[in-house]
Amino acid sequence: MNKQKLEFERRKVLNKIKYSNRCGSKVNLFNAYLSESDEHIMNKFKLWLKLRRSGYDVLCEPIFENGIRMDILAFKDGVWTNYEILHTETIKQLNEKIKDYPNITVIPIKNEEDIENLEMI
Repeated sequence: MNKQKLEFERRKVLNKIKYSNRCGSKVNLFNAYLSESDEHIMNKFKLWLKLRRSGYDVLCEPIFENGIRMDILAFKDGVWTNYEILHTETIKQLNEKIKDYPNITVIPIKNEEDIENLEMI
């Protein structure tokens, strides 16, 4: 994919995200909240770190214009992927949330083993 097409694919999703320092919409900045459990934060950080080391651009806790918030949104080679950390959330609850998400692949992460076994592109 040429550079111009890559930037177009990147911008298509970034333009749907609220730009604010408060919502973590800065690319490659790790963001966590005190309301999250320690286990959730640690798994989110380990995933963020793995994605960054694999060359992904990563948004932590981006909030879209429609109010939807994702755990980790990653971009590489023209492809956006949403990773959702499932600590207290169930697959059923995640499937309900996904209905309001933009058309982006969602990968549920249940534990540290899921992070270790992720195949990077």
